[in-house]
Amino acid sequence: MNVTQKKNLAGCRLFGVAGLACLALALTGCSLRLFHSSPAKAEVGSLKMGTNAPESVTLTVLQMQVMRFADTYVATVAQASDDLTANATNPEIRLAALRWKLGQATSAYTDATGQNPALNALDMLVLVTMARMVVEEYGVETYGDAIQPLLDTQRNLETNAWALAGGVLKPAQQQELRDLIQAWREKNPRQRYIGPIRFREFVTALGKSPTPATTAPTSIFSLLFLDPLAGLDPTAAAIQETRELGERAMYYSQRMPQLLAWQTELLAYQLAAQPESRQVLSNAQQLAASADIFAKTSEQLPQVINDQRQAGIQQLLDGLRSQNTDVRETLNAGGDAATAINHAVQSLTEFVQYVSPTNARPASATTNSRPFNVLDYGTAASQIGAAANNLNALLTTINQSAPQLAQLRQQTADDANRVVDHAFRLGLVLILALLIGSVLAGLAYRVLANKLNRAGRKSADPSDKR
Repeated sequence: MNVTQKKNLAGCRLFGVAGLACLALALTGCSLRLFHSSPAKAEVGSLKMGTNAPESVTLTVLQMQVMRFADTYVATVAQASDDLTANATNPEIRLAALRWKLGQATSAYTDATGQNPALNALDMLVLVTMARMVVEEYGVETYGDAIQPLLDTQRNLETNAWALAGGVLKPAQQQELRDLIQAWREKNPRQRYIGPIRFREFVTALGKSPTPATTAPTSIFSLLFLDPLAGLDPTAAAIQETRELGERAMYYSQRMPQLLAWQTELLAYQLAAQPESRQVLSNAQQLAASADIFAKTSEQLPQVINDQRQAGIQQLLDGLRSQNTDVRETLNAGGDAATAINHAVQSLTEFVQYVSPTNARPASATTNSRPFNVLDYGTAASQIGAAANNLNALLTTINQSAPQLAQLRQQTADDANRVVDHAFRLGLVLILALLIGSVLAGLAYRVLANKLNRAGRKSADPSDKR
């Protein structure tokens, strides 16, 4: 429903209310013109103002009292229900309070605008008393101590209602009505919706069918057969009935906006309490929370990007420093290995040169040069082993270094292989040289021994001296 339709509907309602008011005023004016004296009042002998009051109560006055009490009842129940809604944390209690407020207000206004003021008073008593029973039994059982303020309010309103009824009902009639209400409650102990119950339906539900012939004048059932317009001329009765109808319509129409507002509030809350609506609200809240998180993340994104960039640059620099350290250590190890290999090669070269045969005669082998020492071979072997260990360390370090050192590792491995091959060949040469040297030394020793023997024999032979 759009704004225009709402305005049109409100205008129609105001026009209807104004029409009823004009009709009531017109009928009232006609009655004044036709009857210059006040219209006859229908009096009820059983409706006394108090037990000992001699004067009777007009039904018009009783109708006004019932309407005022209805307004007080609705306002008090609404206040208690609003307080319960404001203080409650359970959505079910809030919904129950809204329903109770609207239901009691609608029933009270309906009871107060009935055609028979006496029956209106009885309907109001039934409503207030049963409302207290429902809150006291079902409300406390369902919602616990949270419903206690509303229960106290209903008890006070029930006391006020019966105090008001004491001015127009005799004690016997009051007790009879109380017994009837209690009997109905015992017959319907779980009934919660008591707003539509009226005194006539109330009596019928109890299985009672009173008639004017069987009903005593002092009985509460005598009010069922009361004619508010008894004793009036038919024309005056019709005019009076129309005027009272207009007054009741005006009374109800003035309170209709409040009922519509409460009905709208209840409808909105019922829609919000539905599982689907709760899911939509939950999704909306989650979406709002996600949007809030996204907004905060967007605000922090430049700083996060800057921090991550700085961290990445720092990590790269640290990696480069570490790689530089590894490369430096690798190069140092390679230099040490190369130095050791160079020393080993020089030692092997000097050894080979030392043991290689010369053109000099074996007899004149006594020179100032250092004699052959087999420990040089051990020294060379130790140096070769150290070179191999250094080479292994070099290979291990190169494997742990960056990929750009793979070429250096391959080259180092090739150099190591060549060194090992060269050392192996030099070892073979050394062995052959030792063997050949041993043979030559043996031959030289024999030749020298033979010469010494012949020289000795010649010096010992006298004939040789001659």
